[in-house]
Amino acid sequence: AVYAAYTATVSGNYSLRQTCGSIVVTSNIKNVVVNFVPFITYCPIVPFVSNAMGLCTSVVIFPPATAIGSSPLPFITYSQNSGTSFPVGSTTVYAIATNICGVDSCQFNVEVNDAELPVISNCPATVSVNSASTSCNAVATWTAPTASDNCGIQSFTSTHSSGSVFPVGTTTVTYTATDIHGNVQTCSFIVVVTDNELPSITCPATITTCNTSP
Repeated sequence: AVYAAYTATVSGNYSLRQTCGSIVVTSNIKNVVVNFVPFITYCPIVPFVSNAMGLCTSVVIFPPATAIGSSPLPFITYSQNSGTSFPVGSTTVYAIATNICGVDSCQFNVEVNDAELPVISNCPATVSVNSASTSCNAVATWTAPTASDNCGIQSFTSTHSSGSVFPVGTTTVTYTATDIHGNVQTCSFIVVVTDNELPSITCPATITTCNTSP
């Protein structure tokens, strides 16, 4: 704020007219305050933050903006206040300083990262089956797992489906869950197909021959 002292040189009635940034004085009033348009001297800088566990948001506390321009100082408001929940992603916040002379503003970004992986529930244990009769493979079935995420699932895929045909031996089955922000979680189990069928031997019938030697 700017202060100035003015003293009347002639007795009588006087008036004071004040404008923003300049004054016209015809008075013996002293210590006149001159207001100016606000000027923001500091706009908050907010570091990246991670989401709150299980949520697609985070409560973010940022430092206050500062401004000069009058006495008292300009009143500062925000498009979204510090200490409130911000969604995952980038949110632009506007700081607005106001006094009787005008307005100044600045903007800054609040970045919330989704650091939480998807959750795959009920991943199957090992599935063991015997090969089908006269076949070197088998159909294997299981209850498919489910996927969930704090922000949402983009895709949920598997290398094999329940009810598929598997060859004799061990095959790894993998489920992959990807959330809307690219975080990936997997679960794997094995399908074991055992060949417990004995080989089949076809024996010839009894052969009878005569001794034709003299």
